[in-house]
Amino acid sequence: MTYEGPKPIIRRRLEWSPEALLRLLADAITFKSPIEDITLIIRCGADVNGRVKKGLRPLHYAAFVNYVECVKLLVDNGADVNLTDDIGYTPMHICARKGYHNVLSILITNGANLKFCKLGVIEEDNLNKKDSFMTMAPLNMAIENNHIECARLLLENGASPHHKYFMGYEISLVPLDNLECMELLLSHGADPNVYNRCGVTPLMRACKEHKLSTVKLLLQFNADVNATCPARFEQRRPIHFAIQAGDVEITEYLLKNGACLSRPNNYKYSPLHEAIVKDNIALCELMLQYQAKVEERTEHGATPLMLACSLVGLKNRRQIVELLLNKNANVNAFSEQVSYIDPYLPPLIEYLKNNGCDIHYDVISLLIKFGAKVSFRGYLGVVRAKDPFGILHFMHNVFGKKDVCHLLFVAACLYDNDSIKHVNTINVEAKKCLMSYGCRPRELKHLCRLYIRDRMCTGLPEKVKTLPLPSLVKSYLLFDL
Repeated sequence: MTYEGPKPIIRRRLEWSPEALLRLLADAITFKSPIEDITLIIRCGADVNGRVKKGLRPLHYAAFVNYVECVKLLVDNGADVNLTDDIGYTPMHICARKGYHNVLSILITNGANLKFCKLGVIEEDNLNKKDSFMTMAPLNMAIENNHIECARLLLENGASPHHKYFMGYEISLVPLDNLECMELLLSHGADPNVYNRCGVTPLMRACKEHKLSTVKLLLQFNADVNATCPARFEQRRPIHFAIQAGDVEITEYLLKNGACLSRPNNYKYSPLHEAIVKDNIALCELMLQYQAKVEERTEHGATPLMLACSLVGLKNRRQIVELLLNKNANVNAFSEQVSYIDPYLPPLIEYLKNNGCDIHYDVISLLIKFGAKVSFRGYLGVVRAKDPFGILHFMHNVFGKKDVCHLLFVAACLYDNDSIKHVNTINVEAKKCLMSYGCRPRELKHLCRLYIRDRMCTGLPEKVKTLPLPSLVKSYLLFDL
């Protein structure tokens, strides 16, 4: 007789492999399963320090989802807080990056290593990841992501604010918008005068990126307002960066805090030269307001006025030239050193030489009014500098501009007919015109005008005003008729 009732259920014990248990534990943590379930999985033999995927441990998963109770459970069951994944991240890196302050506090309390970049702290089984392990500390990640509380917790527990990375020190890498993080580093002893790999201090970077609040903070912590870039770079100062950025407000703040206006020894421009190159009237006015030297020269001997007249395409040239002349810039300054890259001729000659068809009557009139010398002779001879005031070789740029030509003809102090005859840059008609002026006797009143102007040197208009002469004669002296 056979039994035909329901078959009994045979319960077989399901065996889980260590890998399957570990995967189950990771999934339970990821989905924030109840702590009781996670405890049960651990009791069933899941390795709390096992490698799940790409070197990630259960504690990495718990930190990633900010599961505070699970982190405590794993640590209580022997999880190592300093084990790394395949790229060298510990759970603390994850907390710092995501801003999980509570989990970070638990890890630190349970011995998490804060001195990641200090030699000798890497465990033997992490040596194969040494390069990546030492690349970025948790503090750097907290600061980069502007997690202030995490950064404060790390610093208060011994994280170093001085570590040097490939691109520079910790403070050199702080995003300038993260002002509180910057202040936190400085208040814990970070040096505000360190250079990054590009030879720039935090103050220089703040000037370059228009961050006035950061500039104020750095100066408050004794940043050097006159620091220069290292020798292998252009040795600019913070004020040069501010001027190149066109930031008047930061430039003025630097000047109020003692920024130097002289040219650095191994950089070609002074701040005034830099403002002229920037074509910024407000910056030029600011430099002159703070007593910038109008006769300071570049490393090749160019004064600010020579530079202003030589640069191509300046939109505010006339205003800048007038500013300099009103501050008694020498309108006839030139350099004895011939240069192929920097201006070295007097301002009027540089203007005619470099600006081609973009030559304007008002600029030339202004220069002549302030005493610029005009000579119709070649500026080059056998001995190189025959006449520094000779404009003959550049007259081809102005023929066709009748008002400019007439002013130059009238203002000339010398006509060298032999040079005019042999010059090859102007046509026959222009030569005849020049020869006709050169063959005429100079009027006595014009010779007197040249004599008086020569004796007055700089600041000619102001000096002429003080002469006991009729206004008509004063206008004549200034070629202002």
